Amino acid sequence: MLSNQKKEETLKFIIFSMGNLKLALGIDSVVRIIPLPTIHRSGDKLLGITTYEDHEVLVIDLYKRIYGIEANITQGFLVILGGHRSLYGITIATLPNVQDIPVQSLQPVPAEYRDRDTLGISSHMMQVSIKKSDPQTVFLLDVELLLKMASKNVSAK
Repeated sequence: MLSNQKKEETLKFIIFSMGNLKLALGIDSVVRIIPLPTIHRSGDKLLGITTYEDHEVLVIDLYKRIYGIEANITQGFLVILGGHRSLYGITIATLPNVQDIPVQSLQPVPAEYRDRDTLGISSHMMQVSIKKSDPQTVFLLDVELLLKMASKNVSAK
């Protein structure tokens, strides 16, 4: 017997906390999540570098980009993202949740807000119940803008 209900289209995201924000990345942009390795950084920079399986990974200090201060995470995880020709990473304090989110729940972040806020690297927002909690606002990071930000920091050196 066929059901008359259409299957709701969903996308899979990893959702994690950073400070008082809930952030998300599309699972298709994530290469791997590994325990936090040693990250080499000189001075007060937004970027660091580490290795993963004999590949260099350019690590973006997203916490510092958003809040203006370093998070000083000593135990946590590195989310490795695939760029055009390189690997990039962001550090997170705890393992993320993986959730299927209905496509229709994604709302674009208004350009007026996006252009003026430090979180100008988010493209969409959504209301998500995380671990059976009340719905919370989650910002979807725009991986392309994140990688452009990293590339600008590299070429500015």
